[in-house]
Amino acid sequence: MRGVKTDASFQAVLAAVQQFKPDRLILTGDLAHHGEAISYERLRDLVEATQIPSYWLPGNHDDPELMAGILQGDYLSPDKNVALGNWKLLLLDSFLENPEYGEGFLDTAQLAWLAERLEHHQNSPVAIAIHHHVVPAGVDWLDQIDMTNRAEFWQIVQHHPQVKTVFFGHVHLEYSVTQGGIPCFGTPSTCTQVTPPDQEPIEGDRQLWEQPGFRLFELHDDGRFQTKVQRIPWFA
Repeated sequence: MRGVKTDASFQAVLAAVQQFKPDRLILTGDLAHHGEAISYERLRDLVEATQIPSYWLPGNHDDPELMAGILQGDYLSPDKNVALGNWKLLLLDSFLENPEYGEGFLDTAQLAWLAERLEHHQNSPVAIAIHHHVVPAGVDWLDQIDMTNRAEFWQIVQHHPQVKTVFFGHVHLEYSVTQGGIPCFGTPSTCTQVTPPDQEPIEGDRQLWEQPGFRLFELHDDGRFQTKVQRIPWFA
């Protein structure tokens, strides 16, 4: 895809992930380009082989029904309410049927579930994962395909100080924005990347932001956390 061998790139990222021995692996959507069953089967087999408990979200390129039937196993789970020590991780489904361009939406059921879970987890630090970005990325075309009703999301979240961070896929871009005191993070893709707003590609010269990667979180029981992006120069 666009000059990147996506299977080789994903395997290189997954190998790098395993070196950190993470407690959990979160797959934040767009796990197949056209929602193909064979892609999900390939993904399932590769992730299961890591023996890392893993969870997933659908993105705008995905087929949620196929995913639900295929992406499960001894280590791969469809759970969306995940315990991480003292933390709780909530995975929100922003998939929109028949979007115009690739935008996302949280339906009434998802918003109600989020509100109910946050009421239930009043005494635990909470992280929220979602496919579509809920804060601007600073890239004009990308910010036209964000989560269209993000204001409703923030109306719920702003009343819950136990929410410590929100992170998302979709953007193929490393960046961070703080909204309402909550740090929000985009992450690189395991394949192609989006050009950051302050960068331009240099012909024939691979730059750091063009490398595939993933984001690591280290969570502390008191609600503190650290996060960093790891890049994979697999094409070097």
